[in-house]
Amino acid sequence: MSLNDKQELFALSVAAGLNQTEACINAGYSRNGAAAAACRLMKNQAVLARIEELKKQQNGLNKNINKIVNNDVNTDVNSVNAVKSVSPPSDDPLQFLLKVMNDEDLPPKLRVDAAKALMPYKHGRIGETGKKEAAMDFAIEKSRAGGLSARLEQRGLKKVK
Repeated sequence: MSLNDKQELFALSVAAGLNQTEACINAGYSRNGAAAAACRLMKNQAVLARIEELKKQQNGLNKNINKIVNNDVNTDVNSVNAVKSVSPPSDDPLQFLLKVMNDEDLPPKLRVDAAKALMPYKHGRIGETGKKEAAMDFAIEKSRAGGLSARLEQRGLKKVK
């Protein structure tokens, strides 16, 4: 028996790791009846079989990914070999990021990511000043410029000679 679109989306969501109620909502079921619909769908043998099938496929993919990450399978991805060529220093991660950023043998995306990670350490973020800071800066500038006359001017008084 084949599944309809909502049932297929529900099975995909459950296999991906969502709880059953969230999976129902993602599949297009009503929020109000999502828990009841999830209970109903989990009793459907076709839906359960599809969820198991998707989980098996996912486990197979995870095993392949683990083999690639652990280098059990020969890969010809240049970035994996390039990353191995840069070994991190044991004491300073900033030096490691600088080395990655400046290494021309590495892929550009990796170098840009290292530069993004370094940016907060090298360049501070320039913030916007608020009203209080602007008023304080204005008052300081006025007081520096004219001494007592600037302070009187701020209060709306005139200087008597």
